[in-house]
Amino acid sequence: MGKSKTSKAFSLNPARTIKPEEKIKAARKMLLDMKEKLLAEGLGKSLPEDLARPFDIGDEGDRADTERTHEVSILLSARDKEKLGAIEEALEKIREGTYGVCEDCGDEIGWGRLQAMPLAKLCVTCQSHMEKETAHQKFAEEGMRKQLLIGEGEEKD
Repeated sequence: MGKSKTSKAFSLNPARTIKPEEKIKAARKMLLDMKEKLLAEGLGKSLPEDLARPFDIGDEGDRADTERTHEVSILLSARDKEKLGAIEEALEKIREGTYGVCEDCGDEIGWGRLQAMPLAKLCVTCQSHMEKETAHQKFAEEGMRKQLLIGEGEEKD
């Protein structure tokens, strides 16, 4: 007995049915939307009228937009500037063809992760390792600080 078409349709993994070029197109749109929202929030602050005009998205528009981004960044907070820089970096990776590649191990970053975190630079495994290392380092530094404080207290006695 052969498999029915219905059971075959349910066995497809939706993440595998999306073509890589469609993923890149979707990622680029997510990043440009994030950038536009961030810039619009910056533009909501008092800016000269010529900077508050809508911006084009396209090849020539990308260059003009980058120039405007620098002008608007003056009004953005440090955190927003960092995010804007990360968006620009991700867009550059798309242009270079390296978007979605883990900067640590070189493996592909899962599409689900990129949808949730379009600015992700590391795969889940490498991100987890980095976070553990950072936590261990903070714990060690805190222990060193406590030892120094205890040592200073004993010297005063």
